[in-house]
Amino acid sequence: EARRAEFARRRDFLLPALRELGFNIAVVPEGAFYLYADISAFGGDAFAFCRHMLETQFVAITPGLDFGRHQAGHHVRFAYTQDLPRLEQAVERIARGLQSWQG
Repeated sequence: EARRAEFARRRDFLLPALRELGFNIAVVPEGAFYLYADISAFGGDAFAFCRHMLETQFVAITPGLDFGRHQAGHHVRFAYTQDLPRLEQAVERIARGLQSWQG
């Protein structure tokens, strides 16, 4: 139960933080530990977007293509398996990465 509560805290931090940056996250997960986000607002494809974040900001995000075919090219998956301080740092880095993204 404590573990579930911790994941809920992480989700409740990450979800609004990513939405504020412009990610469209339609489904709020209940039992999962990841957010599936639409990146259409930023342009470009998910694979290039994830590669940009990894290479410029050292943040690992997974392209949606790995998790099904529904608009996979415009979706990415954020796992919140790290603790809150690391998630906070990741959000700051993602914000910086968006400034240099040329989708």
